[in-house]
Amino acid sequence: MGFIKNLPFFAINPILLMVGISTLVLFFFSSLRHSLFHSGAWDLGIFDQAVYLISQGVIPNSSFTDFHILGDHAAFILYPLSLLYRIYPDVHWLFLIQAIALSSGAIPVFYLARQQKLNDNLGHILSLVYLLSPLIFNANLFDFHPDAIAVPSFLWAVLWARLDKLLHFCIAVVIVLSCKAVFSLTVIAMGIWLFLFEKKLLMGSLSIVAGIVWFVIATKIIIPAIGGESASTARHITRYISLGSSYSEIFTNFFTKPNLFFNKVFSIDSFTYLLLLFAPFIWCWRSKNLSPLIATIPTITMSILSDDPAQRYLANQYPLPILPFLMLIAISNLSIADRQKKWNLRFIVFWAALVFILMSRLNLFTWEYLDSLDTWKENNEAIALVKDQGSILTTHEIAPHVTHRLKVETTLIGDPSNLDDFDYVLLNVRYPGFGSNHDYSVDLVEKAKKIQNLQLEYQKNDVYLFAKK
Repeated sequence: MGFIKNLPFFAINPILLMVGISTLVLFFFSSLRHSLFHSGAWDLGIFDQAVYLISQGVIPNSSFTDFHILGDHAAFILYPLSLLYRIYPDVHWLFLIQAIALSSGAIPVFYLARQQKLNDNLGHILSLVYLLSPLIFNANLFDFHPDAIAVPSFLWAVLWARLDKLLHFCIAVVIVLSCKAVFSLTVIAMGIWLFLFEKKLLMGSLSIVAGIVWFVIATKIIIPAIGGESASTARHITRYISLGSSYSEIFTNFFTKPNLFFNKVFSIDSFTYLLLLFAPFIWCWRSKNLSPLIATIPTITMSILSDDPAQRYLANQYPLPILPFLMLIAISNLSIADRQKKWNLRFIVFWAALVFILMSRLNLFTWEYLDSLDTWKENNEAIALVKDQGSILTTHEIAPHVTHRLKVETTLIGDPSNLDDFDYVLLNVRYPGFGSNHDYSVDLVEKAKKIQNLQLEYQKNDVYLFAKK
């Protein structure tokens, strides 16, 4: 760690400036998307309600999933986050935490570059490449996920491992594991890489053991015990149903029906996913050190084999665990290039900016996110009339604005709710939202009008609010 202590203070200032600007940009756009009613119950509403309930000392049973929040992904990181809600309960805390977490990854990137003997200028360029990654902007825009906190933690874990800082390394790994149970697989893969290629035998072994132990505890004890049968990891099998109807069958089919897996791996869909995933780092194609890719195998494998195309989108949180290890390849590649003086650094910056422009979802603010502005005022006026923490039925997009209560449900077709069970029914017929449609919303309005216990409190521009008398 001596090289960090010997760094002149001004050397890190540009990084802090970049991190600060990035945090403000990410926070602004995620907050703007939310204010335009384009965030959703899944997943912002789930996490906001859970963190709020934890902060109030209430058992955080999500009314969206119908089980304890720890039964979802064993994300214990939500508990310390709830302390911020004790100060003031507001969903924007989650946006700020996510923006800070994703942006702060530029700091360990800079230190990792210095650890590889790169000068400050190259360290700044690599940090900029990291911050311009469309994976960061897109994941930040897609509601809130604890996955964001794991990104800088992976980078810090590698740095501390290389510096033989055991306690620091363990803390970073614990933070990663507390974000999501499935990250245990990435931690195991990272441990294998550290053991075999970085020759960090202790750190690698600890990573492997910690990953295995936590995966078993989380999936076999915590999730089923706290979340119940409905939270079982078997519920995720639907994403891989083409490979088998159970995990054991999938394992058997891997040997008896390998064509099922080959068809997934060697497909246009998988090729496109990998091409877009590695596009920002095309300038690393001649890298002689691709060993960090070992740590990305669990994430890439789960994404490629999944029947759900959303798991291969680069517009959500799923590819985030891959980014730290792509940055390690970039750092290693640039350290060789620096010594050989063959790289045009201007091209690297230009390419990072170009890929960001082409692949980030910034353009959504010019059309899709503006499509419901004609009812924006009415949505806010109706929400303001929800005076207490009574139960509420509303649309998928309005739900994250009213999640600070025990019971919130969304208007999903095929999952009809008894309107008598709610203190409020808030509907936007013009924009019924995800999982609903115009006819279903109109039908709910007509049913609400016929219920004696419900009173029409607000009606304007196709926005309706019913409240219990």
